[in-house]
Amino acid sequence: MAGSELVAVLGTVDLFHGLSPKVLAHIAEAGHQATYAAGDAVIVQGDSVTGFKAFSPTGVEMHVILEGAARIDVDGVTHNHLGPGEYFGEIALIDGRPRTADVVAEPGGLRTLAISKWTFEDLLEKHPEVAVPMLRVLASRLRA
Repeated sequence: MAGSELVAVLGTVDLFHGLSPKVLAHIAEAGHQATYAAGDAVIVQGDSVTGFKAFSPTGVEMHVILEGAARIDVDGVTHNHLGPGEYFGEIALIDGRPRTADVVAEPGGLRTLAISKWTFEDLLEKHPEVAVPMLRVLASRLRA
């Protein structure tokens, strides 16, 4: 997905609502696109986000779904399905604790924009207004 197209997609994500195109372009440039085949685990429940993994290029990331869908499983039970414009992996970036769910690419595969812990923390520090929609989504997920 080209830069301007990616910026437009990010502008539709509730987490980034109201951010300027310049900030969205920064997020798009700082992240990287990742592709997963059907059945691939993107995130594994219980995986640590600290230690050496935190320093690997893909160790500690959140993902915004660009195409396809993902299944969210907790303790082997499916709890949700996510599609384009939705995101996952942010909880571990916030609290630094192990991953709370398995996230698996659905049939047809999955393409995401992966955003590192450092990009995410920089975004929250420079644009704290991002925290409000995130809190709404987290509260909704907890209620579900």
